[in-house]
Amino acid sequence: MSRSVAVGQTIGPAILTKFIGEGAVGVVYLATHRTLGIDVAVKILKDESNHQTAVWRDRFHREAQITARLNHPGIVRVLDFGEDHGRGYMVMEYVDGLSLEKWLLRQRGAIPEVTGLRILLATAFALSAAHAEGITHRDLKPSNLLLTKKGQLKLADLGLAREMGSAHLTRDRVAVGTPAYMAPESLTPGSTPDFRVDLYALGVMGYVLAFGKLPYNGDVTQVLAGHLRGNADFMCPTTWSGPAVQLVRRLLSVDPAKRPPHALSVVTTVRGFLAGTGRHRREAAQSSGSSSDITQLGRFLDGAFAAHTTTVEGRTITHTTRSERRLVWTVLAVVILIAGSGWWLSRGEARSAAASTQPAKLADSAEASVVPAPEKVGGGTQ
Repeated sequence: MSRSVAVGQTIGPAILTKFIGEGAVGVVYLATHRTLGIDVAVKILKDESNHQTAVWRDRFHREAQITARLNHPGIVRVLDFGEDHGRGYMVMEYVDGLSLEKWLLRQRGAIPEVTGLRILLATAFALSAAHAEGITHRDLKPSNLLLTKKGQLKLADLGLAREMGSAHLTRDRVAVGTPAYMAPESLTPGSTPDFRVDLYALGVMGYVLAFGKLPYNGDVTQVLAGHLRGNADFMCPTTWSGPAVQLVRRLLSVDPAKRPPHALSVVTTVRGFLAGTGRHRREAAQSSGSSSDITQLGRFLDGAFAAHTTTVEGRTITHTTRSERRLVWTVLAVVILIAGSGWWLSRGEARSAAASTQPAKLADSAEASVVPAPEKVGGGTQ
């Protein structure tokens, strides 16, 4: 028998503390791990009968097994999996931040090229780790990418992921994924989609970042027709450079063979773009490409967590509070005081050193003027 879920309830090794969100299959809670004493996220399979069938339980279990194999800083880790009173649950790493989807909604438009390229770089690097394990995500979209407050980007929700060569857990000819990010081959009867569906979805993300909108809009039929025809408008105004836009165009190719050969090639290409953006050259060259190594990601994502910002003529102005300004002035005063004290002490030491050298010189000259007494001749007294 399954039971209702509520804050304060214990599910497996965790105590639920706060409701986070709900998806098509499961609900997610913030929880405290009873033995580890850390915050975790717990995903619980919904109680509706259609989600408690053997197929859904198998899919849920498979998601846990697949994600647990992917030990990568750019992928949300699975710590445990099991059933509690007949309900499947998954204990995952808790990401304190927000989804890329929510962050994009706050930006209200296209994203600067360097910012967008770093997001594509981190996502492609996480995908490369999954693809190396023979795993295709199949539902890549901004809501499945989580941003931490430190600026890390993590891939989440592999509920529709599929291992190469594994059996289908969906009915024949039923497309899986989100229509706005769905590759054309996923919509073609008889085709066998592979990891390149993730690259196509990455291209949709790139289009959103560069142009501030989806490549295809309208009802579901119009959106799917747009994917199949491949007639996205690349003449819209954008601040992105020609080569960066061309990469997005390649990723959005209707023919999978015309897309980049793999996610790692996207990583290499994007790193090359970042290396050519002047002041970002050194940091990009030092980066290995992983989300944890993109140290500057946090700087331009900090605005996502700022309480007071205003956009004026395309520039974002952050308004500090009175307490924040007081803290800044206090820190500056302390720094100036320390610097002044150091300068004064260094002058005192210099004066002391100068004074001590004069007696030393006199002693040296006195020592040089001492002439040893001549030895007595004759050998002394009788």
